[in-house]
Amino acid sequence: MHHRVEVPMERHDMSTDPAQRTPDPNEEILYSRSAAPSPEPIVTAPVAPRPRRSLAGPLLAVTLVASTVAGGLVGGLAASQWLAPSGTSKPAIATEAPATSPSSPSEVAATTGAGATVASSVYARVNGSVVHLAVSGSASGRGNGSGFVVSDRGYILTNQHVVAGARTILARFSTGETRPATVVGTDRGNDLALLQVELPAGVAAVTLGDSDEVEPGELAIAIGSPFGLDQTVTQGIISAVGRTWQPSGQPMRRDLIQTDAPINPGNSGGPLLNADGEVIGVNSMIESPVEGSVGIGFAVAINVAKDLLPELQTGAQNEPVWLGISGIAIDQDIADDLGLGVSSGVLVASVIENGPAAKAGVRGGDPESGDIPRGGDVIVALDGVAVASVPDISSRLRGRKPGDTVTLTILRDGERIDLRVTLEVWPAETN
Repeated sequence: MHHRVEVPMERHDMSTDPAQRTPDPNEEILYSRSAAPSPEPIVTAPVAPRPRRSLAGPLLAVTLVASTVAGGLVGGLAASQWLAPSGTSKPAIATEAPATSPSSPSEVAATTGAGATVASSVYARVNGSVVHLAVSGSASGRGNGSGFVVSDRGYILTNQHVVAGARTILARFSTGETRPATVVGTDRGNDLALLQVELPAGVAAVTLGDSDEVEPGELAIAIGSPFGLDQTVTQGIISAVGRTWQPSGQPMRRDLIQTDAPINPGNSGGPLLNADGEVIGVNSMIESPVEGSVGIGFAVAINVAKDLLPELQTGAQNEPVWLGISGIAIDQDIADDLGLGVSSGVLVASVIENGPAAKAGVRGGDPESGDIPRGGDVIVALDGVAVASVPDISSRLRGRKPGDTVTLTILRDGERIDLRVTLEVWPAETN
């Protein structure tokens, strides 16, 4: 059976490297919002006006049905909670690209001379901004991850799961220099974390590209520390954009970039780059039967990170919310088979005990009644807006906070009922 996993950190022992100091177990990671530095502009590439793509796709339906039948928490449903006040203005993000940025892959290769490839040219320009993260004190003990510098004030972007629960974090640069890192802000729903270090001399920030401009088939380059092998570069293509995907027991993730560039344990938090050396994504997860690369990797779109950076700089600790259900999108065949009175909506397959939906009285189906559990409520609307799939419900929860209430309109035994559900934080671990 295939495993859907976040790219885990690779366990390591830094004590074998005399150039590295052993992390101090007493060194605490600081999460204080008041101690966080003030926001500052982050350099990005020019962004051309363009409407965002539709997220619909055939893989979504396959994934939802397969995961639900297999008992996955497909309908757990999460949306990122933003702790900064909604009326707070965000600092502007600069859009000036480096004057020396080439405009085509051939120009990138030309900058390094005869025999250079696009990947080698991008690597030469960007590798100094990519860091190896050595983490200790987390749930997994000690491990490796990746990250990259996004500001000359020492901000480093990585995955939230790389630093979750960490007591000490060391960032090692391509020169071999190490710096202790502190966590400034996190967004667990989007698996992003912003760290800060004192930068060594000469380390530059990467240029953040425009992930809305990414097209399937374009070149994709990943740099990171797979299995602890830092400064590793791999190359592939963009396989798809706008993917919706859900790790087992974790919040649903949207706007993901799919790539076949090899991504392995330890690549978490590293950059996915285009042919011009601009970061277009943050490598995060893989689909694999062996928990290693088989050509299906996912990166958080960099535009998602760009939207969150101003909040993360202020120390936001964004948490996802959940309903605590698993569900199946209804089609006409399912409606006919189960004798439902509607042909659109979300059939509640199961309800998590003591979860928000359970407390509100939502009913799940009978797990012994077949591949598609019978007898569960059918959710047809959330806060008065019709829903036809789990992603519909998830998108309606985006921006909600723990403690917020929503109204689920359900169909039960032919009768429409409104139930008020108080949202809660998605648990750190959900089976």
